[in-house]
Amino acid sequence: MIRTAMASALILLVLCSATFAADEAQSYTRRTWQMSDGLPEQIVQAFAQTKDQYLWIGTSGGLLRFDGAQFVLYSRDNVKALTDNNIFCLTVSTDGSLWIGSEGGGLIRYRDGQFRSFSTADGLLNSFVRAVYQDSKGQIWVGTDNGLFRIRNEHLERFDNTPEIPALAVHAIYEDSRGGLWVGGSRLLRLTGNTSSEYHFSGGYSQNRVKSIIEGRDGIMWVGTVSGLQKMFPRSTVARFTRVEEVHGTVRVLRQTTDGALWAGTVGNGVYILRGGHFTNLTVHSGLPSNTALNLFEDTEKNIWIGTQAGMLRLSKNAVNTVRLPDASEADAGTIYEDHNGDMWAASAHLFRLHDGKAVRVDTPGISARIRNVFRDSGGALWIGTEGQGAIRFDGKKYEHYTTQNGLVNNFVRVFMQARDGSIWIATDEGVTRWRPNGLTNYQMHDGLCYFSTRSMLQDRNGDIWIGTDRGVSRLHAGAYANDTVTEALKEEKVWAIHEDSEGGLWFGTRTGGLYRWRSGKLTRFTVANGLASNSIYEILEDKKQNLWLSGPDGISGVSRRELDEIADKGWHPIALTLYGVSDGLEKTQLYGGEKPAGVLTNRGEVWFPSSKGPVRVAAAQSTPIGRLPVIVERLVVDGIQTPSAANISLGPDNANLEIHYTVVLLRSQERVRFRYKLEGFDSTWVDASSRRVAYYTNLPPGTYHFRVAAFEMNNPADISESSISIAKRPHFYRTKWFLSICILLVAALVWGIYRLRVSQLRSRFNAVLKERARLAREMHDTLIQGCTSTSALLEAYSSMRKDESGAPGELLNTVRTQLRSTINEAREAVWDLRHQTETATSIVPLLETMAAQVSHDYGVPVEFESSGKTFDLEQSAANELLMIVREALYNAVRHGSPSKVQISSSFEHGKLTVSLQDNGRGFDPASDIASQSNHYGLAGMRERAKRIGSTLTISSRPGAGAEVTILLPRKLFGVTEKTAGIEV
Repeated sequence: MIRTAMASALILLVLCSATFAADEAQSYTRRTWQMSDGLPEQIVQAFAQTKDQYLWIGTSGGLLRFDGAQFVLYSRDNVKALTDNNIFCLTVSTDGSLWIGSEGGGLIRYRDGQFRSFSTADGLLNSFVRAVYQDSKGQIWVGTDNGLFRIRNEHLERFDNTPEIPALAVHAIYEDSRGGLWVGGSRLLRLTGNTSSEYHFSGGYSQNRVKSIIEGRDGIMWVGTVSGLQKMFPRSTVARFTRVEEVHGTVRVLRQTTDGALWAGTVGNGVYILRGGHFTNLTVHSGLPSNTALNLFEDTEKNIWIGTQAGMLRLSKNAVNTVRLPDASEADAGTIYEDHNGDMWAASAHLFRLHDGKAVRVDTPGISARIRNVFRDSGGALWIGTEGQGAIRFDGKKYEHYTTQNGLVNNFVRVFMQARDGSIWIATDEGVTRWRPNGLTNYQMHDGLCYFSTRSMLQDRNGDIWIGTDRGVSRLHAGAYANDTVTEALKEEKVWAIHEDSEGGLWFGTRTGGLYRWRSGKLTRFTVANGLASNSIYEILEDKKQNLWLSGPDGISGVSRRELDEIADKGWHPIALTLYGVSDGLEKTQLYGGEKPAGVLTNRGEVWFPSSKGPVRVAAAQSTPIGRLPVIVERLVVDGIQTPSAANISLGPDNANLEIHYTVVLLRSQERVRFRYKLEGFDSTWVDASSRRVAYYTNLPPGTYHFRVAAFEMNNPADISESSISIAKRPHFYRTKWFLSICILLVAALVWGIYRLRVSQLRSRFNAVLKERARLAREMHDTLIQGCTSTSALLEAYSSMRKDESGAPGELLNTVRTQLRSTINEAREAVWDLRHQTETATSIVPLLETMAAQVSHDYGVPVEFESSGKTFDLEQSAANELLMIVREALYNAVRHGSPSKVQISSSFEHGKLTVSLQDNGRGFDPASDIASQSNHYGLAGMRERAKRIGSTLTISSRPGAGAEVTILLPRKLFGVTEKTAGIEV
């Protein structure tokens, strides 16, 4: 019974047809934006496009700027001029200004990045702006709920409410081809100069309020009203509008697109499109977010934008059409196939035949399992593969059912292939079966198959059978498995597609490893790094122009095989690849490739692939690139703070994190756009950013950088646009050149100072040694030499005495002995002073007095001493030096001057001590170098001692007039204690 029902089904082909979608929306790709996609609110009611290609969108939640991928919101929260977020209308004037009409916030102009509002002070009497229009003369007209205004010299002048032009509320303004200005709202007027003509419609006043006006290319005037659409033919004998019965509801907006179609957006009834004299209606069932269409706009790329109460819709011309299968689930279709009779088959939960623009379901009673694939062999027999019920062969008369029970390796069929010998190869979930009329032969892992889960199969021109599995590829050569470079290289890959090109090259598509080419003993791999859209390849097709068509999770790609061959033979360069994805009608569509055939190139040149929405058809032609994309460095984020983009950016020394955001202004889908960037001075090579639109840099060292970003479309990689900015990061002050220079100078100065200090120390030590030597010389001169000199003089006197002189020789010897003892004691005291530097206080007066008496006694010359003033003690070292100076001067006087009298005096005054010595001897010339001539160093020693204690030594003398020596000591240097008595001798 099942066999009879099955045969009847396949013979009769009981049809259940469904036409290809014929409504207007089928020729467009739809993309919807709502609040979840970035809109501030759902209501979208205005569009405009400025010269920089940005799309401006007026919503009830603010003004949006759109580059095709990202929104920038301007609202009362961040723009002072916007006092109300409800944007009702938008217009771009010829000078590039964007005019913004708000519902309650008045009129705003955006120019050169600045917003300027017009208020009552500028002549605007009503803040509900419904229309802004620029006529052919460049005049800006503004329609409000209370009047028509014209802008002159930055001021608004009311134009209605005159005897010639009655007052009215204005919702629409339009200039016709004859220069007449149509103004609609509470009335419909045509203005010519300062005069007006009013037009009336049939019906009540409340039903005839005007919402939109347009003149078609054929001269027909169209007016949208609350009650519907009105039209008036040009040059009609009676200037009267008639109602268009096909359009229902309030016509909120009228637009004519570049292809000549008239679009009418209504409140509650969707969008009507007049094309070729016939209206079609787009509603929520055709993909509109809402049946209330508030605005319509066609951009420079010929996308149609529709603003509704529930978001906005973009319609873009399709390159891909999806055929909806009747009674098909979301999991359909799995495979697509064209037999040699030209019949198109689609396998899904059911079996369909595509014929004459219809999807025809083939009823298959007796098969409860899902249909995986269909195949017609060279003998005309039809094979059907199922999911769990094996394979069915129908030759037109009888059927044969093959399952595991009668020899099939597995009941889950994935691939059918006919070899040149006529045998049918059936690949399944657990191996491969070869069918021949005389029986079945199975090939499994224990026979040498690389893996049991098969995905693809092909017989090459050499007769070898290639079997792709989920873990490698096997090659059957002359009935035996052969290993080679390909099988070794692909042993870990999931090989889902195998194709042989017209020149014998083999192409292998893998699930995650990209595309492989095997030719002339060389295996080449292509991945996304080479420009592929995805590393997952479901199917590979080749058309007559030698273009490869690849399906995958990201859509359908078209690429020249010749270009891939050139890359494999000569080296890498960017691939010109056309991707058909979301922008071409594959939104929310999943392509299939788990079973074969997962794509077909028909005899008519159409490319078909199975998808979750049904079979998709691609026009086998490369899409036309739009040229260079306007790439823009949009903004910078420095340590989380947004900074406007500029040609030159300066970063502080503490700025650590830098984000550079860039984009292109492309209002159609940007899925084909690819970016790359380079920070010259930091990046050594270009960074492939794919579709990512931000570059991140952390802890850039101080310096000057040049950021470059390039954008191109995948199908036109040679046409690259580029933008750049300069970035300078300032160093910390301690890393600046001037600081480092100062540091170097300071280090050099420090080294020089240390050197000078060391030299100074060495010199000081050397001078100290010299001073010590000089002091030793002075001490020897003033003690030993002076004592020895005195002793020598006494001994000479003794030797010259006569022996008969009584008493004198003995007395003289006693004096010699006394002098020797005194000299020895002085030498001992000098040695003691050298070893012990004590600083006890000493009174100089008794010492001077004793010295005067001693010298007077020794030399027989009267030496007088006197002291005046309030005495004070001296430090011992100073007293000793002073005493040595006086002693040297006294000895010089008695020995060399032959004086008859010597006077020594000390004068203690409040701030100083003055010691002087005067003699009446023969004197000398102080300027003469006595020391060098006579080998005497008395005067030099006196000067050195005076300098050492900081005193002033004055020597006054001339030959024949005696001599005077004066020593002046400041008391502040040497005074210790004071005494009252003054001694006078």
